Amino acid sequence: MPTTVETPSRQARSVEGDRGPRRSGRRGHRRTWIWWAVGAAGLVGIGVFLYLRAGKADDPKGDPSRNEPAGSADADGSRPPDGQNKAAVKVKVARPHRGGITRTTTQLAEIRFFAHVQMFAKASGFLRSQVVDIGDTVRAGDVLAEVYAPELQQQVEQAAAAVEQARAEVVQAEALVTVDQAAVQAETAVVKQREAQIGQYTATRKYREKEYIRYSELAVNRAIDDRAADEKQDDFESAKAGERYAIASVEAARASLARAVAQVDRARADVKAARSRVLVAEAREANARIYQQYTRLTAPFDGVVTERNYYDGDFVRDAAQGSNTPPVLAVARTDLMRVVVYIPDSQVPYLDRGDEAVVRVQALGGEEFRGKVARYSNMEMASNRAMRAEVDIPNPSGRLRHGMYGDVTILLDPATKVLTVPSPGLVENDGHGAGSVYVARDGKAHKVSVRVGRDNGLIAEILSGLKPADEVIVDYSGSIEDGSEVEALPADVEEAKREAGREK
Repeated sequence: MPTTVETPSRQARSVEGDRGPRRSGRRGHRRTWIWWAVGAAGLVGIGVFLYLRAGKADDPKGDPSRNEPAGSADADGSRPPDGQNKAAVKVKVARPHRGGITRTTTQLAEIRFFAHVQMFAKASGFLRSQVVDIGDTVRAGDVLAEVYAPELQQQVEQAAAAVEQARAEVVQAEALVTVDQAAVQAETAVVKQREAQIGQYTATRKYREKEYIRYSELAVNRAIDDRAADEKQDDFESAKAGERYAIASVEAARASLARAVAQVDRARADVKAARSRVLVAEAREANARIYQQYTRLTAPFDGVVTERNYYDGDFVRDAAQGSNTPPVLAVARTDLMRVVVYIPDSQVPYLDRGDEAVVRVQALGGEEFRGKVARYSNMEMASNRAMRAEVDIPNPSGRLRHGMYGDVTILLDPATKVLTVPSPGLVENDGHGAGSVYVARDGKAHKVSVRVGRDNGLIAEILSGLKPADEVIVDYSGSIEDGSEVEALPADVEEAKREAGREK
């Protein structure tokens, strides 16, 4: 016979049929409630899952406080005010300020004399007198000390006598010129006389020549005796000789004239030589007097005596006789002081003559003295890559002393009129002008690209990209990005600067 296999459902129906109609009804009612409970639990789980998922989407950082159901109390039991988004980040904002950054440099500085002169004797001798001592105030031209050197006085007298002798030689040479000029005039007259005699002798010669020719013709015609013609020939020859003598006399007179003119030229040259000897003698006299002046030491300028090494009666050697010779005195100018400062390489391109400077002296409790950059070396030292500069500071009261030190602040560039923001407001700055800030607008943070100028760590110049009415985020807790919801609060700009300075 075929075997019949019952399924579980059939078995259940079979059992249910065995128990009767009442037991079957209670079991079906219980099953219905179980299914309702399971369905309700599933719906609650799905709702919780969707709510948590929505909370994470609003808060990418996963802040658990953002996942609380709407209307739940804060951690302190209070509830956020109506209309306020508890997810917004609180930020502090500040508007850009008009007025750029002044470029300054502050460096250690040393105060020195404006001028300091060591005074040496250039003539050996005994110190006759010294009317000043260390600390005394002197005026330019004051005689401070005198050395006794009688041999220098003797040299001055000898040189003066040589000058007088040379001047007398000039007078003598000039007199010789006058004599020679007179001789020239006499020779000139002789030449003229001889030239006049030539004409006389020439006329006589012509007359004797004609007479001789006439007598010769008469002699040929036998009109006269030949001896008469011979006499006329002798007269003619004599006249020719006289003419030649007159011409020779003129030449001799001209030679004498030339010799007299040469004598005048030589006499004039002697005058020039004599005058040159006068100049040489006067130069020697002046040199001797200069050495005589070296026996007196005079103040080169108004100042103060800072050094003294001899006393009255000491033998003072000429400074040229040895490099180890100490100076007799030293005088320093104190009405104007030099402030020496070394400018680092990064600030050298901005330094100019006339830049304003403020010097604070430590020994005077930080008292400030104002001046201007007067000069700089135009070269950086290899040892520290810095350039020497000097600031001149008036010192009429004498309070500034050589060797004092402090610091000097030099205004390299004055302030501009560009916008500035506190340095903490920069979220990006590549150091080459490109940067960015966050600006709060309509309850959200917006990242704005800006052009950055100078940044001193407290405030930064914004060359372009911002408007005076923009609210720049300078401080916030947590993190924000472009589009984040923010709650803007006014910032204390000065506090932000101080904070930035402490961080720096």
